[in-house]
Amino acid sequence: MKKSGSRRFLTAWWFLLAMEIVDMNGMCAWRGVVTLLLSAVAVLLSSCQSSAGGGSGVPGHHAVGTVPIMGRGSATVPELASFLLQEHPQADAKEVLELAEIYVEEARIEGVNHDVAFCQMCLETNYLRFGGDVHRSQNNFAGIGATGNGVPGDSFESERIGVRAQIQHLKAYASTKRLRRPLVDPRFARVTRGSAPYVENLTGKWATDPNYGPKIIKILKSLTGQP
Repeated sequence: MKKSGSRRFLTAWWFLLAMEIVDMNGMCAWRGVVTLLLSAVAVLLSSCQSSAGGGSGVPGHHAVGTVPIMGRGSATVPELASFLLQEHPQADAKEVLELAEIYVEEARIEGVNHDVAFCQMCLETNYLRFGGDVHRSQNNFAGIGATGNGVPGDSFESERIGVRAQIQHLKAYASTKRLRRPLVDPRFARVTRGSAPYVENLTGKWATDPNYGPKIIKILKSLTGQP
């Protein structure tokens, strides 16, 4: 409201100034009036553009995408667990259910979409099969610190802390808002805050895979039943 009021005031000021010039100099001043009004329009347009931003709230940021990382997920805990077990029937059902509950709880606290975080985990761990550089015992569900060539990445003391670190890392990329829980993500400070408000923007940032974001979205659509 403050910015809108300032713009209205600026417009009115330029208009009154133009009218003063007309009163003083008659019809010959209309050229000056036009110039002043055009200048006012340019100032207003510049002000609007500088205040525009992407979903991250960072001024001047113009990231584009269709799937925001911040927000509320729609899948329930049982739905998340059932989805993963369909892809990996050999997984421990009780463990999967508990992990899904942790994702919903931790994501809600930080305002991150738990559907997105859970689907990223499915991609990164191959539906909890692991098998890559990161081992199950690390409680690292998003490849944090795993840079390839056998580098295992970071380890966390529990499943909850591992999920929390992933949620915090997603929030670092997607938002400029402060964390609501103590920091556990060891790479939080390395992220340019708000630089990836959409899942698509994670490509080239979270991972070098050129299809990283689209792969998460594909899993997300499968979870939510979208075509």
